[in-house]
Amino acid sequence: MAKKTRETICFKHDDFELYVTCEDLTSPRSKLERTYSQRGMSSPSGENVAVLVDGSSVTVPSVGELAQPFFFENRQYWFDIEFAAHVVKDSPAVSHKYRLIEQSFSPSPRRNTLQAMLNFGNDVGKCVFHINYTTNEGSKSVPVQFTIFATKMVVHEDLGLMNQKIDTVYPFWRYAISGKTTQSQGKSIKRSEKFELFWLAQFERLVTELNQGLKRIINAPHNRLQSFDKVQKLDRINKRVTAKQQELAKELIAEKRSTRRMRIAYKRLHVDTPENRFIKMVLKRTKMNLTQLIQNVANDKETKVSESFLLTLGKWRQQISKIVQHKLWEEVGAFEGLTSDSKVLQQGAGYSKVYKVWQQLKYYLNQDNGESQLSIKSVADIYEVWCFIEVMSIVKSLGFVEEERTLNHLKQVQFEKHFPDDEMAAAFVYFRESDGMTIELAHEPSFTPKGMVNRTWLAKQRPDIVLRVTLANHESFFILFDAKYRIDSTQFKSKDGVPEDALNQMHRYRDAIIHQHRFEYESPLKSRPVMGAFALYPGFFDNQKDQENPYKDAIREIGIGAFALLPSKGSEGSHNHWLRSYLTQKIGDRKTELSYSPTTSNDYYFVEDAARITPYGVNTVRHNGLTMIAPINEIERDDEYLEKARTGKLQGYHTQLVATNRQNVHRNIVREIRYVIVTVREKISDRNQIGKYLYRVANVKLLPRHDIDRSLTGKESTDNRHYWVFEFTGSPIVLSKYIEKSYVESFQLKLTKAEYLQKFEHWNDVKGDLQLYAEFDLSW
Repeated sequence: MAKKTRETICFKHDDFELYVTCEDLTSPRSKLERTYSQRGMSSPSGENVAVLVDGSSVTVPSVGELAQPFFFENRQYWFDIEFAAHVVKDSPAVSHKYRLIEQSFSPSPRRNTLQAMLNFGNDVGKCVFHINYTTNEGSKSVPVQFTIFATKMVVHEDLGLMNQKIDTVYPFWRYAISGKTTQSQGKSIKRSEKFELFWLAQFERLVTELNQGLKRIINAPHNRLQSFDKVQKLDRINKRVTAKQQELAKELIAEKRSTRRMRIAYKRLHVDTPENRFIKMVLKRTKMNLTQLIQNVANDKETKVSESFLLTLGKWRQQISKIVQHKLWEEVGAFEGLTSDSKVLQQGAGYSKVYKVWQQLKYYLNQDNGESQLSIKSVADIYEVWCFIEVMSIVKSLGFVEEERTLNHLKQVQFEKHFPDDEMAAAFVYFRESDGMTIELAHEPSFTPKGMVNRTWLAKQRPDIVLRVTLANHESFFILFDAKYRIDSTQFKSKDGVPEDALNQMHRYRDAIIHQHRFEYESPLKSRPVMGAFALYPGFFDNQKDQENPYKDAIREIGIGAFALLPSKGSEGSHNHWLRSYLTQKIGDRKTELSYSPTTSNDYYFVEDAARITPYGVNTVRHNGLTMIAPINEIERDDEYLEKARTGKLQGYHTQLVATNRQNVHRNIVREIRYVIVTVREKISDRNQIGKYLYRVANVKLLPRHDIDRSLTGKESTDNRHYWVFEFTGSPIVLSKYIEKSYVESFQLKLTKAEYLQKFEHWNDVKGDLQLYAEFDLSW
């Protein structure tokens, strides 16, 4: 077996030695370098890649200083911390906000060592934990700090753009109560617009919770038994004293020195606890920051904040001021930080509410100084929600107006936001007046075997992003997207691709979700409502407008594929051009001249190749009895052929492929034709052609002109161009009402249903709702 290459970094401290080992990092480093070089940036180096222990850098054995990134997402790292003999055995431990990291470090049963295997998954950013232990000198705590790098994106650039967009729709969602890593939020410089967006949506609810928590604290403050001492005269002591103090007192009395003072220790309940100091700090900071916020908004001449809202803020500041002046806080000292997690703050009545509210508010209240380090959800979760919002922004840009959003359905676990499980809940509903189309956009809806309309049979399916399009006639279909924070760089050589299993999952989604059309007296009619299923992945393409999507053919042919999607500071729309183009083609854009007409037939959405693939030996028909009314080109035709047309004895009919293309009639539509009415003049001198016979179509073929038998065409030809050939079967039906058409040498066909034929007497009667597939645009 080939020996695996491993990499190790180490650090020697006076009290311990730290070793971190990982499998060969050549692959993630090359991916990282490729990601940065695509943006014209240098790979991280220097201080950015440093691993610090107690402020000093680690080294690489036999090499020296660490010069390249060492910690990456989705990699396993083995930590080994071996303590010196003077470190008290069983005292070492690791502390971190994230419980799993803390618990991962376990002591060795034979040596004074802590060991752990850590995988940071998709959590990227700064990780800091403390090594705690005891020596003869007392307790010590040594910080270990390093950065976990993402290989698929430039975190400081891409993640910032994603967060900005997410915050406009789901404020506070990306923050977590704890995480493996933290992200620097930068200086919190808030303008009034962002103030409105975040606070108007969240502030009043949080104020209520804060006031409730503070009220409970004032009524039942946390206290604990604390030791005190004081010096008293013997005749003033009324506390219980120790045996040694009793002997001393007897000696002093015997020596008639009872006026001497003696130090007495005692205990009593006191409210000067770290938790109360924390609450006092929250009150002072909130009052101070609110005052600054009110002044900033009031001084901004262009502010959009209303007077009533300013009054509400003033009222809340007044409430906080009143609580700050309570006598309770006179006994409470200044907050100096928490040395460990506090169960009182996390679980105590009143305290937990204030703590959770403060965690949500501190970023938006903190307008001053420096950077804020906050735990956020994994970059994979953030990418998924950002993709959802990106699809939402494209939908809105296509002329849709938001009618409803059900954000209130978001579940809340502690103070983190989570999305619901029920189908199409937390959906955004959009409507476009020009064509009556409605779009519902949902994040992670569940399709289950218990569904009534759209369901699965074997297992629950939860696509990340579901777009349900409902037409004006109430027909609907789904377009699914699944965000995959993964890249396969081997699929297209130099281009980023999505892993193969992600594409397989798209096939699963499309085949697993079944629509049930219910009838009163029949079993439900089953169909597959998913018109397309696509993976969204963080592939980088400098400008999508100048390149071709590597999945273009698959998207067109089978409705399965992927779209590269990353935020961009460059030209507007260059990063989502492929996805935007697909949605524009599929649901239209009323703002562009090249898009379809607002009155496009509903059939438009159901006849493309990707929507028409059926099991082998089965044909799917959109309209039963589809009938084509078309003229015979009488120029240079055999008299025998024309006579057959006049007497209802034709064996078939042909027309150019280019002729159907000219009318934007899709090939799937032509193959759906079941009846043909041929118009022909009774006499060469007539001005009108007459259609008397309804022919039944046996087969529809596409052949080169020279391969079509003369009996079907009326003349020989060596033309190589392709023609449609309709082969007839049986005897034609004589129409009770003939259809008359003005004779012109140019070709035009019309499509209708056989059941409508009784309503026609003239070619011009075939119009409006009686004419099918009449308004398709050039996008076909």
